[in-house]
Amino acid sequence: MKLPKEIQKKQKNKPKRPQKVKKRPGGQQFGSRQMRRKMQQQGIDMEPIDATRVIIESPEKNLVIEQPEVIRMEQAGQDIYQVIGTAEEYAPDEIQIGAAKEEEVELEEEELKPTITENDVMLVAAQAGVDKKEAEAALEDTKGDIAKAILFLKNRP
Repeated sequence: MKLPKEIQKKQKNKPKRPQKVKKRPGGQQFGSRQMRRKMQQQGIDMEPIDATRVIIESPEKNLVIEQPEVIRMEQAGQDIYQVIGTAEEYAPDEIQIGAAKEEEVELEEEELKPTITENDVMLVAAQAGVDKKEAEAALEDTKGDIAKAILFLKNRP
């Protein structure tokens, strides 16, 4: 038994199997290239910023985002900053910024002074043709690097 021609035409136009619709995370319908083009058409300029840390300070708490992805967008003369990353909460007095952190790094470097052995001193003294005191001083100046100490002593005036 044949179906009427109207129904036959409708069935020809239908796909054989239902096609899966690919959904993007977050319901996003544009690719990043398409999104950039749309934003440029609307007069929005985007620029990624190479940031290592973002700090948001408030009276109650501070939010610190390490290694964030930061994008600056400019529209109608205003800057919009988009920050993507995982935030950690701190009390307002807990965060060490700038100079305080540098002091901490300097203290760690001081604690990691190399041990200079008698064999190192004798080797530098013999190779550079100097006495042990000069060799030991050169090793301390070069943080225990034997090769640098020898070159330093040989190349001095």
